[in-house]
Amino acid sequence: MIAKSAFESLSPSVLAEFRVLFAFFVFLGVFVALRRDELRIRRQDLPIFALFGIVGLAGVSLVYYEAIKRIPVGVALVIEYTGPLLLLGYARLRGRTVGGRLWIAGGLAIVGCFFAAGAYDAGLRELNGLGLALAAADAFFFALYFALAERLGIRYTTPTLLVWGFGFALLGWSIVRAPWTLPWATTPPDVYLQIAEVVVIATLIPFALTLAAVRLIPAARVGLTATFEPVVAAVAAWVVLSERLDLPQIVGGVVVLIAIGIAQSLRPTAGSV
Repeated sequence: MIAKSAFESLSPSVLAEFRVLFAFFVFLGVFVALRRDELRIRRQDLPIFALFGIVGLAGVSLVYYEAIKRIPVGVALVIEYTGPLLLLGYARLRGRTVGGRLWIAGGLAIVGCFFAAGAYDAGLRELNGLGLALAAADAFFFALYFALAERLGIRYTTPTLLVWGFGFALLGWSIVRAPWTLPWATTPPDVYLQIAEVVVIATLIPFALTLAAVRLIPAARVGLTATFEPVVAAVAAWVVLSERLDLPQIVGGVVVLIAIGIAQSLRPTAGSV
């Protein structure tokens, strides 16, 4: 919601670059001050970190912002959160066991997300093909981000993933557009406040918690848990903005909680998700 309101003054690509730029320097400053020794990585892992940062981190944000510029946020979120189902399929292709209850949890999470995000509303059906295609691509990037985070998390700590990931994301953006060419002087102070909210609320906190979680439990389960975001957004809009919560949204939130409960109740083994 914050990001979409910022589009009145900034293009999605500019907001995405600002987000990556500020997040990188915050993570770098904090973790260099606390745990400098953890930021070392092996040279052979540089390509994976580059893919993780440029496609997984920068790509997810940019494509999502471009999608919600064209279609409603609720619809984009529902499509994006098919990513965990892609993760389950990827795990199955790699020979890992995916229990039937996880597939059920994934299906319930998507259905619950659809209603919790309000995507059923007739007013949200003004869609266009490009917006839907971008949201579908974002689901792929979302799944790739989690898969790479899980792979890198076996060897590296959360601070390492955050600093190097956002570092490569910033490098990718710098190739497309140098940071000093961003509209620093023409961006109004209230828009900088919106950028700060996006950086803190939608970047620093969720990415740090998500990457920490991926090091502890399988990525597919973390992705399923992330489908709780539309529920939090709906409740926040109800509390902060006094927006009405319809009964289908409440039911959808409950369904998402049930899906998360099913997914987290299963104990993963070495050969399962």
